[in-house]
Amino acid sequence: MDSPAETARPARRTVIALLVVTAVLLLPLLGVLWYAADDALQHKSTSDWVANHQARKSLENAALLIFGVPMAGAACGWTGATVLGRRPGVPTATGALTGTIAVWIVGVVAIGAAFSNATFDF
Repeated sequence: MDSPAETARPARRTVIALLVVTAVLLLPLLGVLWYAADDALQHKSTSDWVANHQARKSLENAALLIFGVPMAGAACGWTGATVLGRRPGVPTATGALTGTIAVWIVGVVAIGAAFSNATFDF
């Protein structure tokens, strides 16, 4: 009969793999957020407080999307596993990865929508 440590070992490997993939997918998004925040700070207006406020709010919304959706996915995975009486490790990591993929999908759709409405005059 397998000991509990031996049965938990594949689940730990799965959780670690899912979290590494999640981190790798989040790193470019964090880089883009960092670049946008740095750009907004470098181009801060001394007289136009409305534009500064809009830039700050858009950065806050982007940060909330980048951090909130994977955390919400992890919370849903944990809650689902707890309700079903299962170990929460793998479902929580799967929820975080699903949330990260959802952020990427939203980003790609937003970029596609922005380029479909753009007009280029040469």
